[in-house]
Amino acid sequence: MLIIIVNGVYSMDDILTYLESITQPDSLGPEHSVLMQKLCELESSVLKDIPLPSLDMISNARNELFLFECRECFSRGFHLGARLMLALRE
Repeated sequence: MLIIIVNGVYSMDDILTYLESITQPDSLGPEHSVLMQKLCELESSVLKDIPLPSLDMISNARNELFLFECRECFSRGFHLGARLMLALRE
C-alpha cells in the first residue's frame, strides 16, 4: 500500500499507525497467553467486589496506557532502525 499525500502532509503518527498495522504479528505466542491467563486469574479474584462502572474506567485507562506504550516502543524502534540505516550508509 502506498501512502499518497492529498491536500496536506501526513503526520509521523499517521505513518507510524500505518507501519504498525502492516508489521504487527498475528499472534503474540504462548508466553503472552500464559501471562494473560495469570493476569485474568488475579483480576477475577481481586476485582470481583468493584462496581462495573469503576472496572470500565480502570480498563479504559489501562488500554490507553497500553496503546501509548506500544506506539512509543514502535516509534523508538522505528527511529533506531532509521538511524542504523543512515549510519550504515556512511
